[in-house]
Amino acid sequence: MVLVACIWGVTFVVVKNALADIGPFLFVGLRFLLASLLLAALSYKDILKIRFSTLTTGSLLGLFLCIGYSFQTLGLKYTSSSNAGFITGVSVVLVPVIYALINKKKPGLITSLTVIMAAVGLFFISFPSGSFSLNYGDMLVLICAFGFAMHIITVDLYSHKHNAVAITTVQILFVGLVCSIIGLIVEPIPPFLSSNALSAIIITAVFATALAFLVQNYMQRFSTPTRFAVVLTTEPVFAALAGYWWAGEHLGPLGLIGAGLILVAMLISTVFNRS
Repeated sequence: MVLVACIWGVTFVVVKNALADIGPFLFVGLRFLLASLLLAALSYKDILKIRFSTLTTGSLLGLFLCIGYSFQTLGLKYTSSSNAGFITGVSVVLVPVIYALINKKKPGLITSLTVIMAAVGLFFISFPSGSFSLNYGDMLVLICAFGFAMHIITVDLYSHKHNAVAITTVQILFVGLVCSIIGLIVEPIPPFLSSNALSAIIITAVFATALAFLVQNYMQRFSTPTRFAVVLTTEPVFAALAGYWWAGEHLGPLGLIGAGLILVAMLISTVFNRS
């Protein structure tokens, strides 16, 4: 699972580089369509277990997954991969807040503390110079964090009623179809896929989507959700390291403090708000 977190973190840089040659919606669409074909080929026995209820529930989960990946990829056009990695991680902090709102309860002390820490961290990352010039890309990625938070909640509520691989495949196929259609409508169709874009689509489809979800589903039997969640909080760290080494990105002193606050908030939220 550390390897999965590393793959997810590193692909922030891979995706950002690919967006120079392809629109974000087309990129996500092709990535997820290819991933769904791979899952179908590798786990065809599970695919046969898809029922109508799996299609409807998987489509609902896929909607939030679509929001998450679409706004994350769109945001990467306007912000750094380091920023995108840490802001995406705010979804972990948002989960208990949304749960509290759904249950009509006031957020507890731990939840309130993590929200404040994450908010301050976001401010330091988005306003490194202290000015109030809001980064458009950071705002888009923040919307992505809400999408991923809602995906985490709906998966927790509904996915256990269905075969794990089957419902995952439905979600991935939903994202692929919806984003491809949007991309074909609103984005210019490239005359050909550059080697940069094609390699990014293959890398993210094979390793960051199909393989990552299969590994996660298989490995869950050997650990607890909390331990898994703690491991996955390293994803933004890998994103920042990849951005530093391969893209020459620097967070700066305030950015580093902000990233640290978000990471600590993620860890506290994970340990104290999950069973």
